[in-house]
Amino acid sequence: MDSLSKKKIAEANELLSDAAKAMKTSLFKRKPDLDTAADAYSKAGTCFKTAKEFQNAIQAFQNAAQCYEQNNSYFSAAKQHEQVGIIANEMKSFSLVYDSFYKSAELMILNGTRDSAGILLERGASMLKLSDPESSLKLVKRAIQVAEVEDKNHQLVTMYENAVNLSLKINNYTEAVQLIDSSYELLEKIGTSEQIIRYILTVCLIHLSKDDWVSAKNYLEKMKQRFSLSCRADELLEIYDEKEDEKFKDLIKNYLSYAVDNEALKIANRIIKSKEWISSIQETKVTQSHTHNQTDQTSHMNEKKSQQVDEEEFPDGLL
Repeated sequence: MDSLSKKKIAEANELLSDAAKAMKTSLFKRKPDLDTAADAYSKAGTCFKTAKEFQNAIQAFQNAAQCYEQNNSYFSAAKQHEQVGIIANEMKSFSLVYDSFYKSAELMILNGTRDSAGILLERGASMLKLSDPESSLKLVKRAIQVAEVEDKNHQLVTMYENAVNLSLKINNYTEAVQLIDSSYELLEKIGTSEQIIRYILTVCLIHLSKDDWVSAKNYLEKMKQRFSLSCRADELLEIYDEKEDEKFKDLIKNYLSYAVDNEALKIANRIIKSKEWISSIQETKVTQSHTHNQTDQTSHMNEKKSQQVDEEEFPDGLL
């Protein structure tokens, strides 16, 4: 341990001692001095954090948060939980990251600073996006609720996109469709046709991934009635229905690769790589081959019949 770390740990322990004294009550001191204790705990947490004594830092910041909250200092309490979340992320304690940022945001709402609450929720969600996408989604959905109260429409568009992609990432397709349906009213006001088309294609791909062509078709027809947009969703459904493997791959490469987000594109690629799709392609080829052979046989039989008729009408020597 270097000299700076030793110095900071010693300083932190002195501050913890000061906090403990501030929290004591006696005959002449009926209530703890919450402000003094909270300040000492917070400074101790910073010292432990500098020395990379993370567990001690977390405990100190949590104690500070508790003191601030008891004293109705919600903003300061929220900042302590934010520090816990940052440290927890460095320690890869992802459940604590979620709990800390969620608690921090709720305290900001109690404080009346909803903008700060939204920022904290998005920050926590960003930290958890790769390591714990399910918890990240919960934070984004809470951020959406906060932003909806504040009418932060442009921010909401981005939040919905993040929530949809996280839902797709964890294969929660029901959640994704619900989020998409909830966002349409917003997109009708401030969105673009490309964003709406992206969502329509995404929902169609979700249904097709379940081999539910009928639901995909019904959904597309409903969206065509609601939005006057031109896209290649009809072509997507036709190619899927006809089991045109090469056309599907071309559509992915030349259209879906830029028309939908990456998580939706993964669904399309999973469809063409699935055992069910490969099997259906093979069955289609066998059926087509059988049909072709039957057509050839029918054509050959018709030719023979035609030849027999000619021979009967025109026997040898009468032509």
